[in-house]
Amino acid sequence: MPYPRLASPYNLRHKTVRNRITFGAHTANMAQDGLPGPQFGAYLLERALGGAGMIVCEPVPVHRTGVLTRGNFRHEDDSVIPAFRRIVEPVQDAGAVILQQLYHVGAHGDSDLSFAPHWSPSGLPSYHDSEGSHAMTEAEIEEIIAAFIAAARRCQQAGFDGVEIWAAYHSLLDQFWTPWSNRRDDQWGGTLENRTRLSMRILDGIRRACGEDFIVGLSVSQSQNTEVLNSPEALCEIVARHDATGHLDYVTCGAGGYLDFEHLMPTFVLGEKPTVSTTAELKSTLTHAKVQAEAGIRTPENAESVLSAGEADMVSIVRGQIADPHLARKMTEDRAEDIRGCISCNQMCWGRRSRDYWISCLINPSAGREYLWGGDRFTPAETPRHVLVVGAGPAGLEAARVAAERGHRVEIHEAAPLIGGQFRLAGQQPRRAPDPRPARLVRASVRPARRHSPSQLLSRSGRNSRHRTRPRGARHRLTP
Repeated sequence: MPYPRLASPYNLRHKTVRNRITFGAHTANMAQDGLPGPQFGAYLLERALGGAGMIVCEPVPVHRTGVLTRGNFRHEDDSVIPAFRRIVEPVQDAGAVILQQLYHVGAHGDSDLSFAPHWSPSGLPSYHDSEGSHAMTEAEIEEIIAAFIAAARRCQQAGFDGVEIWAAYHSLLDQFWTPWSNRRDDQWGGTLENRTRLSMRILDGIRRACGEDFIVGLSVSQSQNTEVLNSPEALCEIVARHDATGHLDYVTCGAGGYLDFEHLMPTFVLGEKPTVSTTAELKSTLTHAKVQAEAGIRTPENAESVLSAGEADMVSIVRGQIADPHLARKMTEDRAEDIRGCISCNQMCWGRRSRDYWISCLINPSAGREYLWGGDRFTPAETPRHVLVVGAGPAGLEAARVAAERGHRVEIHEAAPLIGGQFRLAGQQPRRAPDPRPARLVRASVRPARRHSPSQLLSRSGRNSRHRTRPRGARHRLTP
């Protein structure tokens, strides 16, 4: 096994997780009338079938003041319970542990969608956008505590194995933790004990309401580029207070946030594994909760190196599993070379989400369309044929890959000396080196082929010369 630590199981509360690869929480924006439907269900199920050990479902706003996108799930509404149950059960049957993230964005909300003021500790403006916020009263703080606990109970009734409390990216809980944004002089501000009172009450309340056989995680983030936010050392001290209760089962650490947006979903211009220094510090600090690293971990090699170095107990690979939902299974089957790797372009995941559409993937068009296409899997052809593909750019390679997956005998002919088309040209940019193994996407070997005339190519594809297709020659033959 080339990735022994990544493939090893571990225990969270009452559950054994089959490996250390998590498909972490992110906004897929696929709700239909505020409810999860076939699109979202098939999207999660494909990653469970693909071998992910744990899946953390898209966050649900716990309160009316926390709505952020048109695709948010319904808040404070029991109608989500049967809808989520229809999604949770197939994921669990496929072998994955599934949780749901609970969130409130605080000052960074969207009143155009929530039709409510943004609640925050001290009424400061967002600084992520141009809107202001409302300083919460003590009664409103108690209302938010009750909303988190009620949301966790709905998750339990829907069959989720647990919840993840979102305190990352300078969200509401992080705003209370941070002295710069929490300027209160009552029991909810000032000292560390007071600033963590809200999140500690939520954690204790969820554990009391949902019992011991229910996983509770905590999502945090670190930013070393914004001085007003908590330092990694302060973050570790905050998380340690929650860990000391014994109620917290794991903490997951991301990068960036609403005040450091560039690092929230690191693109190809940024370095790999940006959070591991903080997760390593968390591991040396905490005594109960496991530690998960996320952000900029896209490949099994990177993930295994984090675990081998003792910098985390598990890893969250989100964009990598959007790009290839079967990443975990291929890793355990010693087929890492077959993984369709994420290129951190952010064009169809964050790019579509930022325009409030449901997400997809530039290199995996099945993402978000699993319910229409039957996932990222293929039914073998009843009558395998010999398929000729002219042109080895992205479209030609994808056509060849799909045909080969279905059992057809595939040849690709390309005029250029190298395959890849315009993607190879784009790959000449710094930190966008072209994948040296593109042919593996069609499970084929690349070998020289003699040049053919246009009429010969047309003859091989079963056509005649009237089609006027004029390929300039052939350089590669790919066979399954």
